[in-house]
Amino acid sequence: MTITNTTIADLVGDNGERKLAIKVDAIRTESNELVTSGLTATTAEVTALASGGPRKVTLDYVKPLSTDVFNVTSDDINDEGDVGNQEAASFGAHRVDLNYGWATSDLTQIVTQYGSTGDLASGIAGFQNAISKSLLASTLTGVRASVASNALVVKQVSTDFDMAVAYDLIATAEEWSSLFNGAMVSWGRYAKLQAGNANDFVPASETNTGFAQYQGFNLLRTNKLGDNDMTFFRTGALGYGEGTVQKAIEVERKANGGNGGGADILHSRFSRVFAPQGMDYKGDIAKTQADVKAFLEAAASWTLVAPEAQFGFRFVTFNHA
Repeated sequence: MTITNTTIADLVGDNGERKLAIKVDAIRTESNELVTSGLTATTAEVTALASGGPRKVTLDYVKPLSTDVFNVTSDDINDEGDVGNQEAASFGAHRVDLNYGWATSDLTQIVTQYGSTGDLASGIAGFQNAISKSLLASTLTGVRASVASNALVVKQVSTDFDMAVAYDLIATAEEWSSLFNGAMVSWGRYAKLQAGNANDFVPASETNTGFAQYQGFNLLRTNKLGDNDMTFFRTGALGYGEGTVQKAIEVERKANGGNGGGADILHSRFSRVFAPQGMDYKGDIAKTQADVKAFLEAAASWTLVAPEAQFGFRFVTFNHA
């Protein structure tokens, strides 16, 4: 029996890198929880940063106008009212450029995972989405550390799990509080919500969001949080960009690989931007794998520059949950 389509070269096919890249993009976009949960938003500036050029730039945003300053209309035509300016502020954002490759020698068969080009595309897309989710967790680790002393954003209580604590904290977002519709939880906390709160927990099969919900919050599971931690977010809280790489997928033939037996390497390249709205990134440009998480998770890498009410994340810890 002849076994076919079980090497990288066979799965990709002649001149198939571009087609495979298109499939990966489509699958990744459809299955990316950061996007489908409503957490992310994109702008022309974030897209431009993700697609090339300097790895660290300054982005502008319009500062909110004060609601305590206004004029009272009079009947005196010579009574001139005060005027103000709409002012812009800025924050730093950066891009991480990543890549990874998979190799097979000519006699190595990919029979345990992949049997078609679609399977290979799904594997690459899933890998990239997992990396994005992990780097978001690192980003929020650093962000939380930087605002740890801000009682409008972070709350730690010596009580068991109580959603009233979360609602009180979310209320500090004032008119933006109604936009908070998601929560990041550990797998352990997810299980506890599922098992112990049947009336408030709605499985994904019964929602129109693709996510299980607890008291109306879409639940994103991550192994980067403890069971006592919950991170709440509003729609569009994260500026997110996916870069368009010139050669996102490329197959390299190594005739002398496999100790002369021949081999193929599939290269996967992708760029990402994680810019929590209102946070100024002050960290360095990562040059190694260790740098990426070290810089993202450092409190010194982040500074809150937007008003707390406009900041799209809230962090809660129940110390005796």
